[in-house]
Amino acid sequence: MRRRGLYVAVPLALALVVTACGSDDDDASEVTDAPAATDAPAATDAPAATDAAYDADAADATDAPAAGGEVPGLVEEGKLIVATTGNFPPFTAINPDTGDTEGYTIDIARVAADRLGLELELPPVDFVAELEGLSQGLYDIADSGIWPTVERQESFLFSRPMTSAGFIAQVRAEDADSPGFDDLSGLNVGGIQGSSQEAYILDNEAELGYASYLGFAGAGEALTALKQGRVDMLSQDSLLAEWTAANDEELATAGPTIVAHPLSFAFQLGNEDKRDAFDVVLNEMIEDGTLADIQVEWFGSCVPVPDDINAEEPYETLPTGDC
Repeated sequence: MRRRGLYVAVPLALALVVTACGSDDDDASEVTDAPAATDAPAATDAPAATDAAYDADAADATDAPAAGGEVPGLVEEGKLIVATTGNFPPFTAINPDTGDTEGYTIDIARVAADRLGLELELPPVDFVAELEGLSQGLYDIADSGIWPTVERQESFLFSRPMTSAGFIAQVRAEDADSPGFDDLSGLNVGGIQGSSQEAYILDNEAELGYASYLGFAGAGEALTALKQGRVDMLSQDSLLAEWTAANDEELATAGPTIVAHPLSFAFQLGNEDKRDAFDVVLNEMIEDGTLADIQVEWFGSCVPVPDDINAEEPYETLPTGDC
C-alpha cells in the first residue's frame, strides 16, 4: 500500500507505548505567557496531499448501521459536526495546498459519517475551545486524539478507543541524544495548552526540575517556538512527535516514551445514544480492517487499540487488517 507523502513509520515497539491530546483538568491550565489561540497551523505541520491508496471519501458505506435520521441527539439534523483543531498532525491538519482538513481522526470521522448517512462538517477551533464548545452542545464530537481520563469522564462521554499513544520529548535535531523526560533540569519547556502533555509537566514541576514552562495554542506554534529556541523541549504526543521528526530534519525526539494511554472521540454528557451509534461504526471499522488501513496510511504501521477507555498499559490488541 502506498502511503501519504508525509508519514511516520512507527515501529511496533514504539506503537505499544504511544499518547494524545487533553489534560486531566478539562479547563486549560493557566499559562500567563501563552500566545493567543489561533485556528490555523503552520504550513510545515500539515500532511502533504498525495494520491494515497486509502481514500476515506470513497469508503464503502453499504453496511451502514444507521441512517442519518436514526442517529439521536445530532446538533443539526443530517449532519455530523466534528470539532477539530486542524493543528495536531498526523491526527488533524490543514493541507497547505488544498486547504482541506485531513489526518487520522479526520479519515475516521469521514468514514463514520458516510456509513451513518450523514454530511460531515469540520469546524476548526483550538483545543480548549473544542472541549468547551462540546460541553455547550455546539458540536457532536471533539476529535483531536483525546485521553479519556477518569477526571474527563466526569464531564464528557467517550467513544471506545481508536488508538493509543504516550508522551515523548520533542527537541531540536542537535539535542536528539538528550535524556528527554529523564532529565529536564534547567530547561525551558513547552506544550499545547489544555493537553495531557501540558498537565503532566505542570503537575510534576518539582520532580522534573525544569526552569520555565510556556503553553501554546497548537502544535504549529509550539514547534515554531522550539525551532526559534524560545523553548528547549516540548512535552509532546508521541505519534505527533515521531511524525514531525520523520518529516522535519530540524527536529527529533529524545529519551523514553512514557504514560501510555487510550485515545478516543469525545461527546457531550447525556448523549449516550449518539455515542453508541458512533461506536457501532468504529467497531465495524476495526473488524473489517478499515481502521488498520487508516493507521497504516498515517502512522506507517498498526497501533494498538485498547478494548476499553479505562484499559491499563501495555496495549497489545491491533486492529484487524494487513498489519
